[in-house]
Amino acid sequence: MSSTEERVAGLAKKLLNLDHDPDFDVHFSERQVSSLDTIAFARALGKEFNHEIPAEKFASFNNLRELAEYLDANA
Repeated sequence: MSSTEERVAGLAKKLLNLDHDPDFDVHFSERQVSSLDTIAFARALGKEFNHEIPAEKFASFNNLRELAEYLDANA
């Protein structure tokens, strides 16, 4: 697991109320996460990586792996 994935996983566990390490390949629609938790997660990622992710961009990610790849390339 890359450093970015570890940081994303830590925030996901904390903010998305996961009691296990997140599966990076599970589609976001399969995660039963409220929209408020998703917004808080997106904001926390922006602070953690010092890179705000526009809402329309964040909505385009299918899973945590795509999100981590984006952060590696853009943060």
